[in-house]
Amino acid sequence: MKKILSSTAKQKGFILPYVLFFIAIAFIAITFNVNLYRDEVQITKNQTEQLKIETLLQMGRTRFKDEVASDTEIPNPVVYHFPVGNVKIRYAKPHEQKYHLYISIQTDTFATLSITNQLRILNE
Repeated sequence: MKKILSSTAKQKGFILPYVLFFIAIAFIAITFNVNLYRDEVQITKNQTEQLKIETLLQMGRTRFKDEVASDTEIPNPVVYHFPVGNVKIRYAKPHEQKYHLYISIQTDTFATLSITNQLRILNE
């Protein structure tokens, strides 16, 4: 004759603790994944802003270099307006072919960065 386990023969909530445990684990996993997704979205936004800032830096520096190379009178500071933001460049010219640039960048979503840079112009 088969022996019947006393814990399975009685119907006084043998399964309930296991069900609650698995529901709690599932709830923790779902909460963790939602928080992870929210963090990933924020990281993506920050990386997009960083890419915009780097692009604006290169665009502003290149436009300034082109204006210096064309021998036109450049105001100090000079402001460039681009579709993704604005670049303001203040400069000092300590030598004939060397410029110290003080660049302020603001994106269209109001992220800002200030940086100093050097620009050397070689006459060909």
